[in-house]
Amino acid sequence: MKTRVALLLSLGLFTASSVLAQVRTDISVRERNNTSYDVGEQGYNAHNFSVGFGVGSTKMYGDWSYSKPQPAYMGYFEKNITPTISYGWTVSVGDLSTRDPYVQMRSFNHFTSVDQHITVELGTVFAVVDREYYENPLLRLIGGIYGGTGVGIINNDIKRIAQFNEDLPGQTPNVSPTTLTNSVALYIPINAGYNLHIPKFWIFKGCVLNANFQYTSTMSDYIDGYKPRYAANKKNDVYTVMSLGFRFYIMHPAEY
Repeated sequence: MKTRVALLLSLGLFTASSVLAQVRTDISVRERNNTSYDVGEQGYNAHNFSVGFGVGSTKMYGDWSYSKPQPAYMGYFEKNITPTISYGWTVSVGDLSTRDPYVQMRSFNHFTSVDQHITVELGTVFAVVDREYYENPLLRLIGGIYGGTGVGIINNDIKRIAQFNEDLPGQTPNVSPTTLTNSVALYIPINAGYNLHIPKFWIFKGCVLNANFQYTSTMSDYIDGYKPRYAANKKNDVYTVMSLGFRFYIMHPAEY
């Protein structure tokens, strides 16, 4: 009788352990599988593609003192090099507004831009120090902070622009700036932000919520349509974009 009880208990324990072995109890920033890229023993989906969209607000820092925030809309396509390093493309359509109420200068730029960029999350550093850092909830969340840069091209379509008013008191014709209502220029985007990785969301097998700040250093002084003839005017135009985005994974590596 004792032998039978021992055998039954042994069989029950073996069956329970087999079932528990198949139950996933981990909570990670990425959906795990047996990919070739390992972070710890389990590995992550390091080679996923993701697409998404975003909305944001622009601010112009050009030749005039005042800029009213304007809307911008983005589309994203990203490729993970590693779980914490990715490169991709962003297509943006939006507006840039600037004016100087004292000399009646103002312009409204409806722009389209495309850039290729690379982003590196703080988790890259954590993974070098501790390959199991994702097991720590705090490090897992902090690891989504990132920085990045790239190169892009912007097309400027100045829909409205005010010419210099030479009749204003104290103004002389020799300070009238040259204007250009349509131009194309290169720019360098410098990005800082945060990625919140969600393993599963609705019908998506993984997605990313993103908050981003972009400082855009352009290689043109005509982003606002103006180029003042001041000797001190040696800087090109700059604009910033603050945005919120959402991306979801569209391809996953095969699981073995």
